[in-house]
Amino acid sequence: MIKIVKWNVAAYIRLSKEDGDNLESNSIINQKDIIKQFVDNCQGMNIIDYYIDDGYSGTNFNRPAIKKLMDDIVDEKVNAVIVKDLSRLGRNHIYVDFLLEEIFPKHKIRFISILDKFDSSGNEDVMDDYTVPVRSLMNDIYSHQISKKTKSVLRAKKESGEYLSPSAPYGYLKDVKDKHKIIKDIEASNNVKMIFKMALKGKLPSEIAYILNERNILIPSEYKKKDKLNENLEHKKWNNDRVTEILKNRVYIGEITQGKKKSESYRSHKLVNVDKENWIITKNHHEHLVSEEDFNKVQELLKRQGAKVDENGNADLFYGYLICNECGATLRKSQKYYYCNTYSRTRKCSKHSTNRVKLIDYVIKDINNKVEKYKNLTELNRDIMFEIIDYIKICEDGRIIVKYKK
Repeated sequence: MIKIVKWNVAAYIRLSKEDGDNLESNSIINQKDIIKQFVDNCQGMNIIDYYIDDGYSGTNFNRPAIKKLMDDIVDEKVNAVIVKDLSRLGRNHIYVDFLLEEIFPKHKIRFISILDKFDSSGNEDVMDDYTVPVRSLMNDIYSHQISKKTKSVLRAKKESGEYLSPSAPYGYLKDVKDKHKIIKDIEASNNVKMIFKMALKGKLPSEIAYILNERNILIPSEYKKKDKLNENLEHKKWNNDRVTEILKNRVYIGEITQGKKKSESYRSHKLVNVDKENWIITKNHHEHLVSEEDFNKVQELLKRQGAKVDENGNADLFYGYLICNECGATLRKSQKYYYCNTYSRTRKCSKHSTNRVKLIDYVIKDINNKVEKYKNLTELNRDIMFEIIDYIKICEDGRIIVKYKK
């Protein structure tokens, strides 16, 4: 009496963009129909589950369905794997061969590739059939060629100025008439302009963040989600890093930079950094929100960032301006005095300090005397400091030298 073997079948299905013109013939439904028809015509077979990876490259074996399939093989839930053709299993011939030669035999898995007319049942060494490794290699080569073609096409699109990112940067929207263009988002662009205006007036990123939070302005990630139904916003706060990221982004002067990362190889989908000289930069790509002159001014001002903000959102008035005339170190602020940071840390400079109140009085008097616009100035703030003062040096004897901008 012939014993009928019961095959618990895992029907593995994969579809990705790399299938190109064959998308219809390789569709999920098409693969399902082919496998089901095959199983229905065979005795002793039962499909346990359909393992479907939709939208995954054949060179990438970090796929959820194939991971689940491997787990079920180890747990002995299935003892047969059926695919429409070998390329559905994968296009990385090294890993495919590893599955066929090592994993499947180890777990006594029957492997069937329908269109390749391959069935490992009764064949102890599947690789004796030379057509299998050859076809696996050809699938790999095909994937390599498609990868090169795709990269070439994408680079050409980027070099022609097409915007290929899936979403627009904060301050802009994807143009509904042309998905490769971005247009100004009125509300967000006004927020960007406000951020740059505050920076140009001398406010530090931490100060700007404080003001944005006080005005309940959404951070970029939450702003993008605000119009979605049933979306619970997390109400994250603006901080120094979020503001700085906007202030350093050249997209706001009408420039886009693409190609900063690339896949490590056609088999590996890990992204690696591209050398800066190979970035694809397109100037005058879209409407700018900030002039290049103002953008460059802000970059200079950012070099002075780092002052702590008090409970009212105010940074140290003289932060970034006070320099020891003897050693060139910045001066640190205590409750009433500014003193040399080098002396404080290492004692390698002279002991000298300047009274904060006297310093403010001196600067106000000096400004009144020298700058017509502020001849009746009574109070001093960072807006005025950034507008007229380039730097202040305090000498060892307490004398103050003020150098004004042109």
